[in-house]
Amino acid sequence: MSHGVPERVRELADDVQDLRMKPAAEVRARGRARGRRQLAASATAAAAVVAVSAGVAVAWPRQGETSIPPAGPAPLTCELLLPDSPADVQVRVPDAGIASELRERGFTVLDGAVASEAATTLTYGPAAIGRATLLRAAVHGEVTMRFEPGRPGPAIDLAPGPDFDRLATATELNQNLVSVGMPTAPPECP
Repeated sequence: MSHGVPERVRELADDVQDLRMKPAAEVRARGRARGRRQLAASATAAAAVVAVSAGVAVAWPRQGETSIPPAGPAPLTCELLLPDSPADVQVRVPDAGIASELRERGFTVLDGAVASEAATTLTYGPAAIGRATLLRAAVHGEVTMRFEPGRPGPAIDLAPGPDFDRLATATELNQNLVSVGMPTAPPECP
């Protein structure tokens, strides 16, 4: 015969009365320890999955690829950012008068030979694209920009041609920078 609900509740209350309860702090500590073990196991499993996946991704050749990369020249690292100050621009120039004017404007003038050119020319490499743009803005008149992909370092050669008459004023420099805009990468740069 089925018992009524109030009678079942009384039976359950009697059963629970004899049950020994552990202190709440002990129960919480046991739960925290179990949580730490589960977290450590999950983290270990995740790290193993990431390590195996990375190893497979690195070691597994893609379709059409060989596991040995083809030999060839390293890709160029082209610096397109304009320098913060003219002092960041290293210039080699054969003329002492121009060198002194560049120093007065804050440029760093280096010693060294510069080949003479038929026209005013700036010769620069991949590490000096942004710097060459600033120096170009500082030179008044027509300037030939010559990019040499194999040229090391950030130094720029300024070869004043027979048509060179002066450096640009501060106002002209700013106007030149606005008209030129941001430096652009030569075709040899990625």
